Amino acid sequence: MNDNLLTRQLQKIPWTIEQKQFSLSKLKKRKLDAMELLLREGEVCEFEAFIEEGILRSFYKKNEEERINQFFFEGQWASDYQSFISQLPSKASIQALESCELLVVSKKDIDILGEQLPNWDTLAKTFFEKLYLKKEKRTASLLLESAEEKYLAIVNDQPQLIHRIPQYYIAQYIGIKPESLSRIRKKLTKKE
Repeated sequence: MNDNLLTRQLQKIPWTIEQKQFSLSKLKKRKLDAMELLLREGEVCEFEAFIEEGILRSFYKKNEEERINQFFFEGQWASDYQSFISQLPSKASIQALESCELLVVSKKDIDILGEQLPNWDTLAKTFFEKLYLKKEKRTASLLLESAEEKYLAIVNDQPQLIHRIPQYYIAQYIGIKPESLSRIRKKLTKKE
């Protein structure tokens, strides 16, 4: 593991070289092809995966209809944290939308890191605070914003979604049909 995104993030933590090497030794490289599943609904999530390259989506399936919960991009950790923390079967699946290069750490190794590295708890706390804020923002958006407002928020806050993810997945993420997203995009184009 040379100079990758995670190594650069770890440079900000006041660990010794040995502690950083120990933490990096717990990460295993994994590659996914586009559309390959990282986690299947019904499995217990036993990992966290740091995305070096690519995009993942987390989705639920009900009556053969998919509902996207979240997208994960380079520099982010991906997991089903409800399953990971509770150790119960996941209700979601996580799938690669394009070829992905991941660094995966098991729950067992995360527990070992927490026991042996003094700053691990601080790192985990910061991570989970950011995750909580992201989830709260998503919940508020789903409850309070119109479809057009949700789309505009994506355009402004996450422009990488627009260019790297198929429109029908963006429509699922917003909670509308692809035809409705097309109408919103057309309407917004006319305003420009």
